Amino acid sequence: MALGSARATFTCDNCGQRRTGASTTSVTGRRLCVDCADQLTGAAAGVIAHQGDGSAVGQAIATAGWFTALRRARRRRVAGRRTSG
Repeated sequence: MALGSARATFTCDNCGQRRTGASTTSVTGRRLCVDCADQLTGAAAGVIAHQGDGSAVGQAIATAGWFTALRRARRRRVAGRRTSG
């Protein structure tokens, strides 16, 4: 029986929520939802960018927050363009 437009679901290995749509596989093999993947990418960028200038962990958390907010805003803008045009 055809499922039509049904999308596959998965459980995010980080937050444990059941999700549909895109997923990302981390370098350690964990399957992550878009939000958790953004947090991981931002935290990794923060650690890399702030080597040797104080608290790398605190800077990584701050960078992860900014990165997530920017990605979320970009997704909203792109979704808005798709629905309005």
